Amino acid sequence: MSARPLPLRAVVLTLPVLLAACSPFHTDIPPSHVTIPAGTVAEASAGTVDLTHWWTDWHDPLLTQLVEEALTANPELRQARDRVAQARAYTKIAKSTLYPTIGATGDITGGGMNWRQATPPLANSVAPNLGDPMTDGHLAGVGIAWEPDVFGRNTATLKASRAVELSAQDMLHATHMTIAADVAASYLSALGTAQRIALLDRSEQTLQSLLNYATARFEAGQTNQADLESIRAQIEALRGNRPVLVATYDTFRRRLAILAGRTPDNAPDLSGHDTFSIPAPPRAMLPSTILNNRPDVLLRRHMVEAAAQRLVGAKTELLPRFGLEFFGGDGRLRFDGIPGLSGSGGLAALTATLPIFTAGRIHAQIAQADSRLDEAVAAYDQTLLTALAEIQDASEQRAQLDTSADTLSTRANTARKAAEMSHGLFEGGQVTLQDVLSARLRLIEAQDELVKTQTARALSTVRLARALGGGWSAQTP
Repeated sequence: MSARPLPLRAVVLTLPVLLAACSPFHTDIPPSHVTIPAGTVAEASAGTVDLTHWWTDWHDPLLTQLVEEALTANPELRQARDRVAQARAYTKIAKSTLYPTIGATGDITGGGMNWRQATPPLANSVAPNLGDPMTDGHLAGVGIAWEPDVFGRNTATLKASRAVELSAQDMLHATHMTIAADVAASYLSALGTAQRIALLDRSEQTLQSLLNYATARFEAGQTNQADLESIRAQIEALRGNRPVLVATYDTFRRRLAILAGRTPDNAPDLSGHDTFSIPAPPRAMLPSTILNNRPDVLLRRHMVEAAAQRLVGAKTELLPRFGLEFFGGDGRLRFDGIPGLSGSGGLAALTATLPIFTAGRIHAQIAQADSRLDEAVAAYDQTLLTALAEIQDASEQRAQLDTSADTLSTRANTARKAAEMSHGLFEGGQVTLQDVLSARLRLIEAQDELVKTQTARALSTVRLARALGGGWSAQTP
């Protein structure tokens, strides 16, 4: 008994399916040239540190409120969320190419016919409406078109779009991280500036007292005009610096308003909040763990994956492309005076396209995709190096500022004791009022240096939290 040959329709439908997933191309991602250090970033026990809401470690309710308001209403975050939605939609579009496209069609026609020959009398007597020019008809059916992903071209495009979608999410996470750090830095800088303004005012008051004392001595012939002018010059210098500090303070407040999506005239009121306590730096972690926490590193990693898939897609352009088309429907056509014609049926077709001559276009596209992959790897390496440098710099800066703050704190305490002793000696008649006021000025100067260092220390702590990838989580919307 001879085998029955497969019908043509079966061959048309099964051939592309049998060829699917037969892509001969495999693209290896070039390795990174950056060696990740094996040790921890600081002298501490390694481990996983949750820096998702690092600003809460400052135990400052106003800081927490400002950060959370900005993370809710910041316009940059809204843009980043929209880019994620766009990338997600593009992924759905790319995924749709793996499936057939099905559509329904239908039309109704009507018109007239103008017969060139006259209607024979005998035919007209048998069919009186034969000469009527009116005609009508209809056609309705379902069409199916499908390009089977024989060599993985559409699959590569889908994988690339998924990697781009992940990179858009990484950009959203990076925006979260940046905004949180920006809010904290602006807030802490404002508080540090407010402290310096208060110290400046104290200096001016002290110098004014010293000027009054020197004026009295001058009138008594116990000092000269040069001493008076020197004190006046110091007072004028302080008065000249004050507007600069006030403008800087207001700039930080306006920055906080903009970060929260408000107009600059709606800047938050920071009066009564002029001090802060700096938390201990985060525990050390392995650099490999830290880099996995940084959205910019993850973004570059996903961009490398997208570039690799685009290269696969470019190579598949050298191979044939197949298409399946099917149409099934029902229709009727009628001329007045002639019996109508009606019927139903279906048509199936297999198409194949193979590029033969493209003037080097496909090979140029492959070369372009290959260079973009190498560029993506180089950008990934650069991001790794930048991240490692930021981590090391922020960690070292925090350590150095800790040491400097301890030294300046000791100096300020010594200056405070000296001022207190000077006041006691003045009451005992052993020193003059000028000695007391000069000791107070040295104390204020020491305190101002300490405030500047403490502000820098606070900002370095914010930079360290950001360098370690703090300020976002995988659940970030």
